Amino acid sequence: MLIQFSVSNFLSFRDEVILSLSTNKDDSHKENLLSYKNERILPCVAIYGANAAGKSNLHKAMRAAIRMIRSSNNLQIDQPLLITPFLLDENSRNNKTKFEFIYVYNGIKYEYGFVLDTQYVWEEYLYEYRSSKPSMIFERSDINTYRFTSKSKPQLSKIVDKNTSNKLFLATATSWNSDLTKDAYMWFSNMVDTYDSQNLEELMFKEFEKNDDSLNKFMLHLLQKADINITNFNYEKNKQDTNQILMDIEDFINLRFKDSGILKQPKIMTSHQVIENGKKQEYELNYFDESNGTKRLFTYGPVLKNALENGKTIIIDEIDNALHPAMTKSLIEMFQNPNINKKSAQLIFNTHEISLLDLNLFRRDQIYFVEKDNKTGVSDLYSLDDFSPRKSENIQKGYLQGRYGAMPVVNLEDIEW
Repeated sequence: MLIQFSVSNFLSFRDEVILSLSTNKDDSHKENLLSYKNERILPCVAIYGANAAGKSNLHKAMRAAIRMIRSSNNLQIDQPLLITPFLLDENSRNNKTKFEFIYVYNGIKYEYGFVLDTQYVWEEYLYEYRSSKPSMIFERSDINTYRFTSKSKPQLSKIVDKNTSNKLFLATATSWNSDLTKDAYMWFSNMVDTYDSQNLEELMFKEFEKNDDSLNKFMLHLLQKADINITNFNYEKNKQDTNQILMDIEDFINLRFKDSGILKQPKIMTSHQVIENGKKQEYELNYFDESNGTKRLFTYGPVLKNALENGKTIIIDEIDNALHPAMTKSLIEMFQNPNINKKSAQLIFNTHEISLLDLNLFRRDQIYFVEKDNKTGVSDLYSLDDFSPRKSENIQKGYLQGRYGAMPVVNLEDIEW
């Protein structure tokens, strides 16, 4: 469960911004909230902003940090780190980037952060909260200077020599079987994921490859509830000898796997029931002939099931892409409903869909905005709660009127051609 994420000097975020999922004292929708000890945690956060304001950059920041932690052990000595600082002023170009997560895993609250540039990890720290106060597990400064406690030193000091200047010690210590860092690392490995239109479809096919009956059942239920006239679907793998077939360009685009001269072209067929000559008749369509909205719903199925079953935190870029607002709202409500979200899953997403700006759906602290200063190119992140709107306030109208910022200023009247 994520409590807070912060980043500084990454892409358009020059100064530190904080995305907090810890609630204020407001009791609105309190039945939807998650909990850790005495803390109340948000199940969903919606992020709004104009095009090019930086919404996707926040998504990219979380994705970059998570991938860096997961892939750290695969780095070669002196291999560059794939990090892009704020590039629109000279100081930031040459400065370091910082990421920090506060999260809960296996009943323990952790605070983990690191500071790096394209060559080195300059700082890194891990604290755990066994009580209300943090306890240090390790601290790292000046690339290769480490501090431990009397409890952690006997185990972790032996692993320092295994680490390199471009690797994260959290990942290295865990790979050397440290039980002091294992749980803190495993949250990043198993309990948080980022998704966008580029990886959703590929992940969907991989999940269907597993032939999981429970996924098929969940997917069918989701499709039927979506009222898109799909009564059933079937997934199959077609294998063909590459030496005996000719593919047109569309076949090639739809290709997913290739090995040993055999094409594995996964195939999803959907069943549609229609009335023909007064009688019910079923016809099949290929997944690739379905609407973009139907395909997007298919790609969300495995992600939603995995998150809700395992209590994962998922971050989705442009969740409303190709979906009707009512469908998007229903997906969000799955995470807001404690009868469905029994494992404390979380959904963080960015969107342009203003119909979701509704205090009957969200608390004020669940809505965030990203706004970019066009004079400096710097993006800022802030909450609707900063404006203290009344509970009866029309948030949609206020946003469109520019009351909360993060709105584009568009004037196309003087365009010449």
